[in-house]
Amino acid sequence: MYAILDIEATGGKKGEEDIIEVAIYRYDGKNVVDQVISLVSPGREIDAYVQKLTQITTKMVRTAPKFYELAKRIIEITDGAILVGHNVDFDYRMLKQEFKKLGYPYYRETIDTVPLSEKYFPGADSYSLGKLSKQLGIPVSDRHRAAGDARATLELFKLLQAKDFQKDISKKENSVKEVLPSGKFSKYYESLPNSPGIFYLFDKDGRVIYLSKSLNTAQGIRKILTGKTGLSNQIRLNLSHVKAEATGNELISWIKEYHEIKKLNPVFNSGKRKIYFPYCICLSEKDGYKKLIVCRPQKENAVLLRMSSLSFAQKFLSLITEEYELCPLLNEASPGGQHCFGYEVGECRGACVGEESAEEYNKRVDDFLEKIDLKKRRFLIIGNGRFPGEKSFVWMKDGICHGYGYYEFHHQIKNPKRIRERMVPIGPDDDIDSIIKGFLFTEKYLEIIPLNID
Repeated sequence: MYAILDIEATGGKKGEEDIIEVAIYRYDGKNVVDQVISLVSPGREIDAYVQKLTQITTKMVRTAPKFYELAKRIIEITDGAILVGHNVDFDYRMLKQEFKKLGYPYYRETIDTVPLSEKYFPGADSYSLGKLSKQLGIPVSDRHRAAGDARATLELFKLLQAKDFQKDISKKENSVKEVLPSGKFSKYYESLPNSPGIFYLFDKDGRVIYLSKSLNTAQGIRKILTGKTGLSNQIRLNLSHVKAEATGNELISWIKEYHEIKKLNPVFNSGKRKIYFPYCICLSEKDGYKKLIVCRPQKENAVLLRMSSLSFAQKFLSLITEEYELCPLLNEASPGGQHCFGYEVGECRGACVGEESAEEYNKRVDDFLEKIDLKKRRFLIIGNGRFPGEKSFVWMKDGICHGYGYYEFHHQIKNPKRIRERMVPIGPDDDIDSIIKGFLFTEKYLEIIPLNID
């Protein structure tokens, strides 16, 4: 749980300022579940510079509640939460300072979005909240007012969560998470969504010990925590807390799982550091006719697409054979014989009996080969986002996946710079490229946007 906050103060010497406005959004990682927004009466004049910057005047706060009147509400909304702010040290210091006047020791864990932004947006022109938000396409209203700045910080934090593949943010959660007694595993997943996502299992030191994708996040966690395998037993013995992240769709789940296993190297994912594709769609030749066949990866055949199972590969080959009017017998998608059944019913043009020339037949095979050749294509694959109004994107350039991310407004992905800023970068990786090809040609994406940029 997080408390995204921003505080405006009177100005003056450090340690002598007073709060004039506070905004706190309680954020559960998916939605804002509570909020406090209020002017605060400081009982003193506001510096002229601050009045000009914030447009908050001494007259405006004269009838506002004093801090002690808001103190209980602030304790409640930040209870069990990590304080998140842009230059959070200032906001946290102001809260501690005010609570100290009341004789109340106020302590919370904090996350500062400034160093995280420097890490995950290294090319930004500026790390001030206003300029960074503009550069990232985050809409900001009421700049230098607590509610507007806190809302912008929340949107920035969402972007940082999406890019946080090293789990810098999640490591903080361990200090405020309740460690549940052994056997109470239902509490880990009973409130989680039944939607596509990634779940992470942490040990007491905040290290990710296991992660996995799932089309149903709650069900995926329940299965691993209640299983009777040696893996489940080992995980239960080392488990401290659980976190789930929505992905919005299956393609992002596949990419994110594989990418983060390689980066985080969880101890109980030792068998999944390499995606295993035991079957392939390969290109072969017989008597001058090009053949598309299901095979094991072998040097003598040109591997076109990698497949996760024999049944999936066979189904895919049958669909391609039908779509491009190819011969099932040549493609070894039907029992052997003198000719295929499609020839008997007029659906095969007779390549299997030599009635169609290899030249004519191979043109249709080449049409398929051209479709799956992504080396000269540049585009975004657009899919569902994590919540209504959001979309996901995968950036493909010259046959290589360069990364994935999320956006709410089209202007946030209108140029390469914006894409890179919102994107979790991925280097060249044959396995990830194979995953994406598989999704492209089974049409599990929503939309493809051509992107003729470098």
